[in-house]
This record gives sequence, structure tokens and C-alpha cells, in this order.
Amino acid sequence: MGLEYEVNSDTLLWNDFIKGNEDAFQVIYNKHVRSLFKYGCHFTPDEAHVKDCIHDIFIDLAKYRSGLGATNNIKLYLFKSLKRKIIKSLDKSAIFGSIDTEQIPFHYAISTEDDLLDTESEQLRFQQLDKAMATLSPRQKEAIYLKFVSDLSYEELSKVMELNYQSARNLVFRGLEKLRESFPKNLFLFFLRSGKSWQVTG
Repeated sequence: MGLEYEVNSDTLLWNDFIKGNEDAFQVIYNKHVRSLFKYGCHFTPDEAHVKDCIHDIFIDLAKYRSGLGATNNIKLYLFKSLKRKIIKSLDKSAIFGSIDTEQIPFHYAISTEDDLLDTESEQLRFQQLDKAMATLSPRQKEAIYLKFVSDLSYEELSKVMELNYQSARNLVFRGLEKLRESFPKNLFLFFLRSGKSWQVTG
């Protein structure tokens, strides 16, 4: 059953899920839980809290499946759901009320542990990228992460970040331009796409 879904569209998988197919539900969970966890941990270093939020999302999906609308992009649906849930929880813990959209945290750090990097040269480049990423705003970091690590299109990115299409493109462009100022050209996208470069920071 899982193999069948791998070669079919999200529309088919989602439709089977909302009709009560447990295999479809399991495929959705297995396919997306890892990327959801990695994405969620950039908003908060509390891994247990991120896991709780993801757990709550899937509990809600199972509970309210019969009333859910159609979707042809499950990853986008889940990313939006997780971000809303985490931000809502951060709002509740904010001392001075709601968190402004521009101030939503997006934590970023690069791991330079020897067992993760192959060469000293590669380790140095990751350190350079770490310094370059530190110059970006949280929104720029998130946009670049969604575009180049999570492989979202600009249209998908705009929906997750609640921006119009052109604003999403501009956000990525400005972030990349800033990175180019401090990181060797033609190298930073290679490291951005590497899973090694996206570690959770405290």
C-alpha cells in the first residue's frame, strides 16, 4: 500500500485518508514527520514541545478527518499547521502579548562536529556560512530554509509564511544577496542544501 502511494498524487493519498483508510494515514505520518520535526525545531529549541505539537496535529487529523477539505499538497498543509500551532503556543508564553510576525524566531546553527564534516576545508566553509547566516533576519532565514532545504516552491513558501508571491521572492532574494556579501559565490547554495548545515540551536 505504501509503495502505491509513493507513485500516486497527494490528492489520492489525502482522499483515502479522509475516507478512513488507516494505511493512508500511516503513509502521511511516515513521509512527513521527520521534516516537520526539523522545521519545528527552528522555532524553538524545546524538542519535546515540537514533538507534542506534531503529535497534536496528527491527533486532530485523525479526529476530524471526515470534515477536512481537499488538498493536493500534504507537505504544505502540514507545515502551515505546525507553524500555526507552535506560534500560538509561543504567543501564550509571551510576556507582553502576541508575537509580531516579523519577530517570530527562527533559530539557526551549523554543526561543525568532526563526525559530521568530511574535511577540514568543509568544516571551515560551514563556519563561514554560519557567520553569514547570523546576519540575516529570522524571516530571511526561514524563507531560505523553506526554499533551499525543504524544497518548497515560491508559491508554497508564500503560503507558509503568509506573504504574497512577490514578497516571498523578494525575501529570498534579499537573503541571498546578503549571504553573497560574506560567503564565497557558488558555494553557499551547496551547503544550504546539505542536511548537515541545518542543526537546532539552543
